[in-house]
Amino acid sequence: MGQEIGLTPGNLWTPDVRIANPPPALLAKYTGKEKSFFYDYAGFVVKVIQDSMVADRLRGILEIEAVQIEKPVASQISLYPIRLPRDWIRHEGSDMFKLSYQTLTELKKRLLHEISKTAIATLLHELLHVKFEGRGLASYVEEPLVRKLESQYMQGWETTLLAALQRASG
Repeated sequence: MGQEIGLTPGNLWTPDVRIANPPPALLAKYTGKEKSFFYDYAGFVVKVIQDSMVADRLRGILEIEAVQIEKPVASQISLYPIRLPRDWIRHEGSDMFKLSYQTLTELKKRLLHEISKTAIATLLHELLHVKFEGRGLASYVEEPLVRKLESQYMQGWETTLLAALQRASG
């Protein structure tokens, strides 16, 4: 189950986020608890990405890098959940997205942080690829450039991330 991120054309990045409908065959593999967990997970990621501080920071990066988003179709990005043990999801994780951040165990707080950071980093990575579209770079040249920029821009997100995930939880 992923989230699809649509971007509006032009310089101003606006998160247009929706939870995608997974194929029925994929859903058939999961129990009710697992499905509920992943839908809650997706809803949490949507809230984090739509958080004003996160959106402003991403918008600022896109402006610095002069990323031109010219066509919405090329700017659809799917984000997928990090892998978690199914047993943990069924027994430990069911309430993770329903409780306020302050009441969570340290493990669950760290997991929410990792979920948020991974989603933002993946989104940023794909947005940075848009910068290099049409330049005719081979993927072995483009990918290291994008990874370097992603790594650079993912530094110092702690305050923004903590505020966003606290607002998104519960």
